[in-house]
Amino acid sequence: MIDTRMVSVGHHNLNISSQGEGKRHFTCLHGLVDTLDIWDRLGPTLEAHGRVTRIDQRGHGRSDSPDGPYRRADLAADVVAVLDAEEIDRTILVGHSMGGIVAMETALTYPERIAGLVLIGTTSECREKVAGWYEEIAQAGDRDGTAGLGRAIYGKKSNRKIIGNARGIAEMTRMLTSLYSDPLTARLGEIRCPALVAVGEKDPMGPKASEIVYSAMPMGRAELLRIPNRGHWLQLEAVNEIAIAIESWLKKFEVELSSSIDRHDKKSQIETNARSSSRGGQNS
Repeated sequence: MIDTRMVSVGHHNLNISSQGEGKRHFTCLHGLVDTLDIWDRLGPTLEAHGRVTRIDQRGHGRSDSPDGPYRRADLAADVVAVLDAEEIDRTILVGHSMGGIVAMETALTYPERIAGLVLIGTTSECREKVAGWYEEIAQAGDRDGTAGLGRAIYGKKSNRKIIGNARGIAEMTRMLTSLYSDPLTARLGEIRCPALVAVGEKDPMGPKASEIVYSAMPMGRAELLRIPNRGHWLQLEAVNEIAIAIESWLKKFEVELSSSIDRHDKKSQIETNARSSSRGGQNS
C-alpha cells in the first residue's frame, strides 16, 4: 500500500509517498521541475530491497514553497526532517540531477544519517555560463510562471506542463548557481558512505559531470556506470540497466547498506534483547 501524506519539516510541508518493507530504506529525490512520480518505473526495484520514501522537493508537485532564497543546506535539512518524521535513522539516497546535488550535500552535512548514495545524471560544479542559464530560468519563472520555466528549459515551443509553484521552483533554480560560486567537488572526498554514480552517454549535461563526481570520491568507495545511447532520465530510459547496477552494488556493500534500520525496528530489537536478558537472569 502506498502511504502519501504531507509532512511538516519546520515552517513548511513536503509531500511524500512511502511504500515497501524491509530493513533497508531508500529516499528518492527528483530533479528540477520533476515530481516524485518520476520514480514510478524504478520504484518496484527499490521496494524489492526495502522501504522507499519519495519526496516532492520544495516548490515541486504538491509541496509548499517557503520564502527564499534557498541554500543547499536548507534542502539537506528538509531531507533529514523527513527522515525524522518517518522515524528512519539511516537511508540510502537516490538522487537524479538536482536531487543528486541535494543527496551529496545531505551526505556531507549529515553523514551519520546516510548509508549510501545512488546518483543519476548529476553534477558537483558548473561553469559561470551555466550559472547564468540557471538565473535566466529563474527569472522566466518569476515573470511567466510555470509556462515560462518550461520554455526556458525545454525551448520556446515547449508545451510541457510543470507541476508546482513557479516562485518556489525559481528559488530552487537559483540555488543551483551555488555550484559555480561554491562547488561541491572539493568536498566529495569527505563522503563516508558507498556510492553508485550512473550517467547516460547521451546526457545533455555530458558524462564528464558524473565522472568528476566519481573521481572526487574516496577510492574504492564509489562505482561508475556509463550507459550507452541513453540520456538524462535513466530512471525512465534505462530502468533495467539501473536496476541491475543497483542490485550488484547492494550486494558489494551489503553490510553497510543493510544498516538503514528504522527506529521502530531498533526499538523492537532493544525490547527483545531486554526480555531475553531478563529471562536469562531468571534462569541463572
